[in-house]
Amino acid sequence: MLHLARQLHPLDTFDEHRIVLSVIHYFSEHFSAPISIPSLSRQLGISLLHIETAFDLYKGTTANEALLEYRLNRLCDVMSRDPSREIGKQINECGLAFGSAPARIAFCRTNQQFIDHFGIDLVEYHQQCFLAEAARLSRQSQPVEEALNSELVGDDPRRDVQRTRFHRSH
Repeated sequence: MLHLARQLHPLDTFDEHRIVLSVIHYFSEHFSAPISIPSLSRQLGISLLHIETAFDLYKGTTANEALLEYRLNRLCDVMSRDPSREIGKQINECGLAFGSAPARIAFCRTNQQFIDHFGIDLVEYHQQCFLAEAARLSRQSQPVEEALNSELVGDDPRRDVQRTRFHRSH
């Protein structure tokens, strides 16, 4: 990656895999901040043409679409880790609400992008995350024996430990 950051690459040494990895690594470190692909291109020392061509060839998408997908995936992670937080704050944390747009417009835009990518509404996904977290907390608060018994299906296998298959009643 250091090699990519120091010089622009001619087309004869074009390596779309490394370019895509470099750009996605940049996304992972800066996704919560505003990112423009042209300025990212300058920072990494990779031409904009190379970045866009690499994403098109390697991922079948544009760099901007890949950035949006990355941010939406981070939003899923954030929501599932802490569903008690307000959705708007999570949207901001993932870099999906930049500019002077009011929070409602940012939410509506992000919700539509979320539906387009994942086929589920943000509020529905948030509710599912909240219910999953409540179930996890409920299981953690159950006594160990009660939790084990609630997950057993059929007969208790510990009952037949001392009997072979010949001693068990059929």
